[in-house]
Amino acid sequence: MKKKSLTALLLSVAVTSALFTGCAGNESSTTTSGSNTGSASASSGAAASSDDGKTSKISGELEVAVFSNGELMDKFWNTVVEEFNSLYPDCKVTLNASPKIEDTVRPRFVSNTPPDIYYMGGTANADETALTQDGQFMDLSEFYNTAEAIGYDGLLKDNMAVELFNRSGDSIYGMGFGYSVWGYYYNKTMAEEYGWEPPTNWEEFCELAPKIKEKGIYPIIHQGKYPDYMGYGLIQPGIATDAGKDLLLQMGNLDTSAYDSKEVISAYDKLEQLVKNDWTPANALSLTHTEAQMEWLLGKAFIIPCGNWLEGEMAEDIPEGFEMAFMPSFWHDSTNTSTYVGSSPRISIAANTKNPEAAKAFLQVLFSKNVTQAVAECQMGIPCMRDDLEGVELTASNQDILKQVSEGSVQIINEVGGSGNFEPYAELRTATTNAISSILGGQKTSEEALEGIKQEADRIAADDGIAKITIS
Repeated sequence: MKKKSLTALLLSVAVTSALFTGCAGNESSTTTSGSNTGSASASSGAAASSDDGKTSKISGELEVAVFSNGELMDKFWNTVVEEFNSLYPDCKVTLNASPKIEDTVRPRFVSNTPPDIYYMGGTANADETALTQDGQFMDLSEFYNTAEAIGYDGLLKDNMAVELFNRSGDSIYGMGFGYSVWGYYYNKTMAEEYGWEPPTNWEEFCELAPKIKEKGIYPIIHQGKYPDYMGYGLIQPGIATDAGKDLLLQMGNLDTSAYDSKEVISAYDKLEQLVKNDWTPANALSLTHTEAQMEWLLGKAFIIPCGNWLEGEMAEDIPEGFEMAFMPSFWHDSTNTSTYVGSSPRISIAANTKNPEAAKAFLQVLFSKNVTQAVAECQMGIPCMRDDLEGVELTASNQDILKQVSEGSVQIINEVGGSGNFEPYAELRTATTNAISSILGGQKTSEEALEGIKQEADRIAADDGIAKITIS
C-alpha cells in the first residue's frame, strides 16, 4: 500500500474516531527518563535476547507514544516507565502522552518517522486496522511465544488469561494488556427478593420477563440516546454466540448477505418483541446513558446493557443496600458458550523501530507482575495476565467477569475495526444505531430496519471516495 493510500485510510478512520470522543481532557505531556550512563541491571528474563542467545544490553533511546486522558492513566504509564528504568537505566525513554495522541502520530507514520511504540487507546484505536494493513507494525508472535513473563513462572504466553490481540493469521501486530467488556447488569437485590435468576439466553429472558412485569417493573431499560449500548452489550455478542465472530466480520466488511442470515434477523426481531410486549419503557429513547442508568438504580427496571464500567461511573449514585451483578449477553437462541465483546486497546511496535530490542523489553515490562497490579489499580481494565491481584480492590462486576473467565463459562472475542466494534465505517455505524432506534421507537419493523443497513452498506461499498478497510 502506498503512503497516499495510508493517508486516505487514516483520514477515513479519523472521521469514525471523532464520534467516539468521550470526556477526555485535552492536555498532552512529554516525559524523558533514564540516562546513557551506568550498566543495565535486568532481572532474570527481563532482558531481550540477541541472536546468539545471550542477554543483550538494552541502551540507546526509545520513544513511546500513548493515549492518556487523565491523572490515573498518566500515573499508570509513569509506573511502566519507572519499572523499565529500574531494569534498563542505560535506555533513555521519551514518553509522549495525550488524549489526542493520534493527531501527532498519524502524520509521522505517513512520513515514515513513527515512534518506536504506539498505544492506541481512546479515539486513537481507530488507527489500528489501517496501520496494520499498511505493514506499519512489527510481528510480535515470536516475542509472545518466547519471552519470559517477569514476576511469573514460565513464558508470557503461558501466563496470559485473555488474548485480545491484533492478529492476522499467525502474526500478532498488537497486544492488549487490560480489557473491558460489554454485557448487561441486573439488579441483584431485586433478584434475591423475588427469586429471579438472571437469563443466560433469550428463552430464559422470555420466561422471566412477564414475571417482572407483574411486579410493575420493566424487564429491561436502555440508553436510548446512545443505541450502541444495546448493539454492543446485547445484539453483537448474541449474534457471535449463535453464529461466531465471522458473521460480525462479514457485516463490518460490507458483505450484505450477512444481514440475511437467520442469526442477524433473529437478533433484530428480538428488539421488535421488546416493544410489542412492553418489556422496555417507551421514554427510554429520550434517555442519556447516565439517565437510563439512574432509572435502573432506582429500581424501574431489572436489566440494563452496558460495559463493565457502570459500577465505577455511577458510584456516587448507587443507593445504599443496592447490589448489582454483571453477565454476558442473553441475546441468543443457542445454548453455546455466552460471549463478551472485549474492548482492549492494543500496544504495538513500529515495524521500522530504531531500537527493536528495547521496544520488546518495554513490552515485556508492561506485562510483568508489578505492572499487572498497576493495570487494575489505575483502572486500565481487567488485566489480561493471569494474576490473583492480591491486595487490589476490584469492583463487584470485575470480580464477576474474572470468575466467569476462570470457570470457562464465557468466551471473549476481540472488538476489531478500531473503536467501531466490528463497524469500521462511521456511516455504517450510524445506519446500525439508527436501525436499532427505529425499531425500539416503533417507526420500523426489524425487516425494514435491516434493509436500511444493507442499503447503506451497498452505498459505502460502491463509493470509491471512501477508503476501504478489511477487518479480520
